[in-house]
Amino acid sequence: MTLHLDYQYGWFPLSGMTHPVVSFVRGSALCMPLWLGLSLSQPVRAYALPQGGKPVRVAHAHGRGNVPEAKVPAPVWSEQACNAMVGEDPFGARDYAQDWLKHDGGRAAQHCLALAQIELGDEQTAAQTLDDLARKEPFTGPLSSASQRVVIAVEAAQAWLAASLPTNAVSIAQYGLSIRPGDEGLTLVKARAELALNDPASVLKDVGALVAQTPNVGVDAYVLLASAERRLGQLQQASVHVAKALDRAPENPEALLERGIIRGQRGDSAGAREDWQHVLDLAPDTHAADMARQDLAVQAADPDVP
Repeated sequence: MTLHLDYQYGWFPLSGMTHPVVSFVRGSALCMPLWLGLSLSQPVRAYALPQGGKPVRVAHAHGRGNVPEAKVPAPVWSEQACNAMVGEDPFGARDYAQDWLKHDGGRAAQHCLALAQIELGDEQTAAQTLDDLARKEPFTGPLSSASQRVVIAVEAAQAWLAASLPTNAVSIAQYGLSIRPGDEGLTLVKARAELALNDPASVLKDVGALVAQTPNVGVDAYVLLASAERRLGQLQQASVHVAKALDRAPENPEALLERGIIRGQRGDSAGAREDWQHVLDLAPDTHAADMARQDLAVQAADPDVP
């Protein structure tokens, strides 16, 4: 229990002028102007602040009557405020969420904490938290609606992939698809996990159905479909689908990387090299760029390798 002194705001004459005195003092040190001849004319109150509680008066100077006690406002927790910190200040978001959890923050605080952990590189811990939030009760209340669970399932699958645990990513994506069959985000993250597990046939089936049913499907669907077809030796179809991806987004690094691989396997080494170099120029700090560098190095070491 810490003793705090609270000075009421007062004005005191000094050489024909008035000077403000510090309104209140926090902490263990008293900081206020010191002038010769200055005397306090206002009462001093001392409070003991129990942790998490409201002030309790323990002493009152100058023998004056009771003075109304100032109340310490309760913290106002906000999911929006917490999530807003994740990108710019993940450490602050993590601390905010952990403190919020101590004050019954519940699912919203757990969700924000998991997002901060992803930013801080602890993907596996975050993935497990998000997985639990998507699957476990309660199924009512904040972040518990079907649409919210689908969003969290996508986040969990992405976190499992980042943690190099694609089997877990497939599992939570399948759970999400049981809530909302055919969801594009869940289908695509599941496809990425299936490629990581070297299961292009499942990708061809799932993403092929998505493309057939969704005319305005995103670029990623065509890139994943082309990648699956390439791995299955269907280079002509892969070329068609990666071309559709680049028609929609001519400078998409993932699509350019994939087209370069397809071109290389079809014997167009110059075209492959051009695409991979373009990836490096567009997005040098991405995973696609890392893969392009590897492909360029392999080609330089052995130009005959497709």
